[in-house]
Amino acid sequence: MEQQPLFLAVRVGDLVAVMAASDWWMGHVIHSEGGARSSDPSLFQIACIDTGTIRTVNADAVVAIVQRSGTLQTAHNHSHQHQGSGQGNQQGNRHGSTRQVG
Repeated sequence: MEQQPLFLAVRVGDLVAVMAASDWWMGHVIHSEGGARSSDPSLFQIACIDTGTIRTVNADAVVAIVQRSGTLQTAHNHSHQHQGSGQGNQQGNRHGSTRQVG
């Protein structure tokens, strides 16, 4: 029975260990890119947990899945309701000028 490469199990949101050259580091997978001939991942974009730097690495540089976290959730989840600016009955347009409402 042939064992599949580890990078085939990596998903967006996973915390992974990466070994590139003689440098190893850990980060969260933020994007997975498939190849032209297959949908299997060939590149990952990974945010380093120490520096926040986003690095693009070959999929086979991932040496361990440290923690599964499913898919990333967006941090921007508030509703887009109009919030008053505290300037009375004025509304701004996209050019910064205001007009009286009422």
